[in-house]
Order: sequence, then structure tokens, then C-alpha cells
Amino acid sequence: MGQVTDADLALLRSSQRSRLLLALAAILAHPGQPAEKPPRGASGPTRPATAWDILAHAQRSDPSAVEAVLGDPCVGSWAFPLLRRLRHGAAAAGTRVPHWAETSLFAALAGAAAVRAGIRATVRIPAYHGRVWLPSLGVTESVGRGTWAVATLETGPHGTATFGDRGSVRLPDDPARPADGWHPLTRSGGPYGAGTVALDHLSPFRDFRSLADPIALPPQTLERWHELIAESDALLRRDQPEAHRLVAGAIRTIVPVDGPSALRAVSATVPDAHGAVTMSLPLDAAAMAAILIHEARHQLLDALADLTPLFVPVHEGPEPTYFAPWRADARPLRGLLFGAHAFTGVMSFWRTQRGADKERAEFEAALHHRQVRTALAALRNAAEGLTRAGGLVVEGLATAFHQHGPLEPATTPPRRLAELVHHDEQAAWRVAHLAVDPDEAALLARRLLAGEPPPAQLPPARIRTAGSGTAHPSGGQAPRTWLARLRCTDGQAFAAVRREVGQPHAHPLGIKGATTGDALLVADEPDAALDWYRGRPGSTQAWIGIGLAHRASSARLLVERPELVLALHDAVQDSGVNPPPPESLAEWLGSRQRAPGSDAQRVDVAVGPDTIGRVPGGLVIGTEHPPE
Repeated sequence: MGQVTDADLALLRSSQRSRLLLALAAILAHPGQPAEKPPRGASGPTRPATAWDILAHAQRSDPSAVEAVLGDPCVGSWAFPLLRRLRHGAAAAGTRVPHWAETSLFAALAGAAAVRAGIRATVRIPAYHGRVWLPSLGVTESVGRGTWAVATLETGPHGTATFGDRGSVRLPDDPARPADGWHPLTRSGGPYGAGTVALDHLSPFRDFRSLADPIALPPQTLERWHELIAESDALLRRDQPEAHRLVAGAIRTIVPVDGPSALRAVSATVPDAHGAVTMSLPLDAAAMAAILIHEARHQLLDALADLTPLFVPVHEGPEPTYFAPWRADARPLRGLLFGAHAFTGVMSFWRTQRGADKERAEFEAALHHRQVRTALAALRNAAEGLTRAGGLVVEGLATAFHQHGPLEPATTPPRRLAELVHHDEQAAWRVAHLAVDPDEAALLARRLLAGEPPPAQLPPARIRTAGSGTAHPSGGQAPRTWLARLRCTDGQAFAAVRREVGQPHAHPLGIKGATTGDALLVADEPDAALDWYRGRPGSTQAWIGIGLAHRASSARLLVERPELVLALHDAVQDSGVNPPPPESLAEWLGSRQRAPGSDAQRVDVAVGPDTIGRVPGGLVIGTEHPPE
């Protein structure tokens, strides 16, 4: 996609508002009646149609009040899953909210709009654990008993109060200010536009996985969030105004969650909660900026996909899956495109930071360049699965990508590390998701044991089908990637982590699965790493480590075709013979005489069950060679 203008963002926001209004109208029009009733002795909640009338009255009085309420992403988190459950029943996944309460949460929207508009209204609101949720404003402390209670909200010229069978709370005249029993959403106070960014650690629907109680953020944590939001805003304004425009136009709410560490910050967005980003506290402003760009670009593409289909539906057979360089699992075409779109923006950001944060930015830019290049090659080969609109998105990404020029040679430590971890991630993915036909592996084993050379054409690999099992773990934690990232970000922290890895149950900075050999390899001590890996013959992670650390090209198949080396090892073992070391197996496979004029085995293409485009299986692992 090319440059996104303010008009483009306004159009996409308007489309998301229309989508939400259509969902609310469909919920109101649904003929189903609640099969469950409120708790015994409790007055029933305000009927949805009545709450809708109050919303309409508030809009006539103050349109901006209703816009603010509907602009809370948590409204979508409530409405869209509810609509799916009304239409599809138990088959629809989501939070388990009593039907009477879920359909009646229109009253929460009406109450919030009435408070904002300053109109007189009385509504009875379903309250999770007795807490009254007012979208865009905040939540009260518990005023009702039980998992779901019904609380009354009264608002008018003399103020706003909520009460139930457990107590009452009076809201302050300015609901943006805290008061006894009242917790407002905290806002950043200016960064990313006049609307500001809300920190939502209160709303029951803020976590798209399940209902959530409010959590208290310690003052120092809250201050750190505000610091990073303000600093990332200033950083993007200065260095990447286009990215700043996108983030300011797309992100309205940040939902703080716990993560493994500041180095390994986690983040996510979902189409139901447009405008919200779930994320853990990142390391610094640059890390926050990169995360916000990533998630804003996801939301941009989500909004576009709501307007026009990007993918051709798969009507028969399993949906093809692909290698996405940033994930350990096999991804559908949607995941591949969305990831390429997000990381193209992240790559561009880190390129602008190479002057201020040289080693770290150089590593990130080089790694994402390799990842996006691989993903774009796969997308071009999967063109038959894209609509015309999806193809245009890929064309725009390719244009933006090529504006950055060719891949720079791996002549500096950060670039060498980026090359190493990219090859590592490819190899780990191949081990986890590709398989060699057992009969073909057995033929190779017989040739090896007979002292014969390998065939000129080595057996291909196929994507494992569902239910076939995974013979070897994927190494999805990518410990070498995180060690390399740490080394380029903070050398002292890397040195400290290096001393910890290998100790029992040690996960320094949330880096799981790292070994002493991994630390040696990332520290640019390949000979020591090689010695360490050779002492762990049963570990596929160590096998790949040998291929990465080895200076001789004879071991390259441990990285380029690790699934084939492992298949040969298993076939030899199945024949009752103790297999040679992995380096010897890789060297034997690499000693073949290739067919004249053919370099087919150097093409990193996995053969899958379906043909997508020109490549069987549509899966391009590497881009060093053209697809067959």
C-alpha cells in the first residue's frame, strides 16, 4: 500500500463506525429473547430498545457524546461477538456472558452517552461483579452482589450516581477525574492527536480472550506508560511523519497486559476492537513506536478488508498454509499478507533510526528486510489466492519495499547476526512443518550404508498435513533471535544473560530455551559454539546450531534442508544402525553430483498438497534462487 492520507484514514474510520452501527442495529432487530433471567430479586435491566431511544436522544442533544461512546473499542469487543452468538449460537466462540446480561449492555452505552451529553436519564445496567461499566468513561467499584448484578444509574442536572444491592457510587462532576468508588480511563493527555490515547486497564471487555476485572497500575508503571507514549509520539513526529499520521489515526486505546519482559514485549489487535492495541510495557520509546506502527498497519488492512475482499475463498480442500518468517507456525495467506504489511512499516521505521540507535536499528532493519523479501516472494507465488484488491496491496508493498534498495551485504556484526537468525528461523520452521517421504528417506539410508553416493536429485519436502504429527519440535521460542536482539540493544544486559543461560529453569529477560551454545554463537564465538553443540546430538536446535556455526560449506544442508538430514538420520536408525553425526550426514548429502544444468535442490520450495501459482504448495522458504 502506498502513502495513507488523512482522507484515507477518515474514510476507514467512517467505515468502521458504519460497521459497528450495523451490528448494533442487527442485535436490536434479532428476534431471539433471553432464555435466562437476571438474579432472583433483582429488577430487570433496561430493555435494548429503550436504551437505543436514550442513545438517540443523547445524539440529538450532543452528537459528540455518542461518537465518544461508540469510539470506545470495547463497544466492538462486546457487540460483534454477541451478534455472532445470536446468529450462530454455541458454535460462535467468545466470552461466556449470560444472554440476558449480554443483550442488555446497550444500557451501558446509553448511560455513558447520557452522562456525556448532560441529559436526564435512568438506566438499569448489567454489572460484571457488580461494577458498572460506562464505555469511554470508566468503571465504578462494586455496587451489586454476584457475578452479574443489575445496577441503576441516574444522571441529570444534579449529577450522576449508581446504586445496587451492595452500595452506591456518586460520579464527580468531571467524570475524567477519579473519586471514591469511581475509576476513570486514564488518557495520555495530548500525544497522537487531540483525541489522546486511553490506557484501558478497567473495562470488562478490554481483553478479547475473556472478561476481565479492573487491575490497578502502580503509579510508577502508569507514569512509565505515559512517558513512553509521549516519547514515541515525539519520535515518530520527528523521524516518520507518515507513520505518525497512521498511528494517530488508527490507535485510540492501549490495553496494558503482562509480558515476558520489556525486551520481549507482546502485542495484539483484533478486528472486533478496532482502535485498540493490547500490549505489554516495552523497553523504550523506539520499541513502542515499532509496536504501534505494526499494530496500526494491521488495523489499516483490517479496515480495508471489511470494505473489499482481499482473498479468494477456498471452497474445497484444506486452506493452503505458508512460511511467515516472523512466526513459528504455518500461516494462512491472510496471516502472510498481514504480517508482510505490518513488517514493511516496521522495517522502514528502523531504517530511520540507524543514525540514533546504530547497532540495534541496523540489526532490526536488516532482519526485517530479509523477512519481508521472503514474504513478498511467497505472496507473488500465491497470487491466485488473492483478489484484485489483494494483488494491489502486494504491489504497493513491493513498491515500498524496493524503494529501500537491495539487501546490504552482511559486513557488520548487526547485519551478520540478522542473517544468522533469519537462516535459523527458516531452518527451525522447516524442521517443524516439512516432511520427507519415509520411503524416499529409506532409499537414501540404503545408499549411505552401502557406501554409494547420494542421488543427483534429493527428495523434496512436503508440508505436513493436519493430523500427521510433528516429528521434531519447532523451536518456536526463537532463543537465538532474542539473544541477538539483546546483544545489539544492550551489550551489558547480553553479557549478564549470557552468564545465566544454561542454568536449570533460567529464562533471563523472558528468553526461553536459550543454551550456552546459543550465547556463544551470538557472541561471535563459532568454534566454541560448535564444540558445545556437538556434545548435544539429540537436539534439533543443536543440529541447526552446528550448521549455523560451521565454517565449512559441507554442513550447509543442516540449515538449508534440516528436515532432510533428520529424515535420513531417522531412516538409518530405523534400519538398526547407529547413525553417523549430523555433520557427516549433511556432508554426504551435499556430495552429490547434480544433474547437468539443474540447480533444483538449491531452490527452497516446499511441495505441498495443492498447487498455488507456479510453485507447488505455494511456499517459498528462501529467495536466493528463483522458484521452479
